[in-house]
Amino acid sequence: MKAFYSFMLCFCLFMMFSCGEQPYFMDTYKFENEKWLEDTTPVFNVDFNGDSTSYDVIFTFRTSTNYEFNNLWLYMSTSGPICDDMSGKSGFLGRKPKELKIAKKNGEWIGQKSGTFIENKLYYIRSKFCKGSYAFKLEQGVTMEELAAIHDVTIEVLPTNWEK
Repeated sequence: MKAFYSFMLCFCLFMMFSCGEQPYFMDTYKFENEKWLEDTTPVFNVDFNGDSTSYDVIFTFRTSTNYEFNNLWLYMSTSGPICDDMSGKSGFLGRKPKELKIAKKNGEWIGQKSGTFIENKLYYIRSKFCKGSYAFKLEQGVTMEELAAIHDVTIEVLPTNWEK
């Protein structure tokens, strides 16, 4: 029976990654002991080739059903080159506060629930990027030394689909 479940898991993963558009960049940061400590700042470095493609930068946070709050406050810092092609559209650079809604006021989960995991997407920016390396840094924005029940965060950089 265990072999059957292993086969089904592999099959599902194959189907998931073989369909749809592949990300330009994707990486995951796993929080140790499922706790986001106040001084932990995941950083994702993405190299762009400077072509004319627009990209969507999306962060996916996975919490558990033990997460005690209905939102997650964080600071997102972005640094990287500014070029003439940006035409003044570099407003996403710098440090900005963001709120990610995780549950409604009545406690109903907003994101995708699978077992004890809740997955919430934060659509951060849609932009063209200059040739060079950009750093996307995350800081927890709450006044607690640790934030429990946070499993991981994934960054996906996808070529923009303007028909969304």
